[in-house]
Amino acid sequence: MKSAFQAILIATFMATFANAQSPDPALAGNFLPSVLASSAPHRDSLVALIKGKQGLPSWVRNMVRQPRYVALASQQVEVAGKPMQVFEACEAKRCEESRIRVLYSADGKRTLLRVSDVKLGEKIFGQPSAGEMRALGL
Repeated sequence: MKSAFQAILIATFMATFANAQSPDPALAGNFLPSVLASSAPHRDSLVALIKGKQGLPSWVRNMVRQPRYVALASQQVEVAGKPMQVFEACEAKRCEESRIRVLYSADGKRTLLRVSDVKLGEKIFGQPSAGEMRALGL
């Protein structure tokens, strides 16, 4: 009986450990166009971040209404102990010249944006912490 209890305890520990180490499926493997189309907090926070800002490529200004860009699947990152989601996208046929990284809080209400464009330079939108800067690739 003691060994059965130990086996259950070990199995419970292993399951808990495995769950603690695996990324939240809601924060990884998503594509920016579908997240923007289906999540008001993500869409609204991005729109508020870029609204009226100068120095944005036209595809970034229009990315919510016209998703004509190449997007990679999101990845979960941890910043200051909190899970966040990072997206990468680029202008179709110009990925080397014009690309972005978007970092969202788990609830989508906090958004940070890094724009790298050969013609317009590199710009950071939002006020990222040092950890968030690392997640943006800086």
